[in-house]
Amino acid sequence: MIPILCALLAITSSCGYSAGSLTRPGFERVHLQMFGNETFYRDFERDLTRQVARELSSRPGIFITPLDSADIVLRGTVIDFRQRVLSEDDRDRIRESSALIRVRIEILDAHDPRRLLKKFEVADRAEFQLARGENLATATDESFFDLARRVVDGLETELQRASVRTESSMSESSGVPEEGPPP
Repeated sequence: MIPILCALLAITSSCGYSAGSLTRPGFERVHLQMFGNETFYRDFERDLTRQVARELSSRPGIFITPLDSADIVLRGTVIDFRQRVLSEDDRDRIRESSALIRVRIEILDAHDPRRLLKKFEVADRAEFQLARGENLATATDESFFDLARRVVDGLETELQRASVRTESSMSESSGVPEEGPPP
């Protein structure tokens, strides 16, 4: 019985789960700016900002804070929205369509907002079928959920990479980066 318990313990302890923050120490406090919107579709930026705030709040070790107590600033802009008709009925009414949304993300140093730590883009496409009661609003809601998850995943991933680059470029004597921000 004991060998079986030891085997189960070994298997479950090697799953790679970490309970701590996935961001670099000192980058846990995030100031989330209201997203911008370069499209003609109104209020996308509000809905996406709310969804990103929910996703940030659900992650261990990440805290949304006011600018004066933040380590980093998360700024995003909806840069593209496209609706594509996938199929129509014999009267040219839409049966199935999709929405593609692209967002540009910038991570800035909260203490020096001119210092861009990372810039990346995320995109998502959601399809909807009118016969199933779906519409453009349900598709964008689904897409915002997925985009928010990708934004925060990218935040965690990109800051881990920035951490490695920043620490490796630090001067041993002064503890400050020898060069500008990481590429």
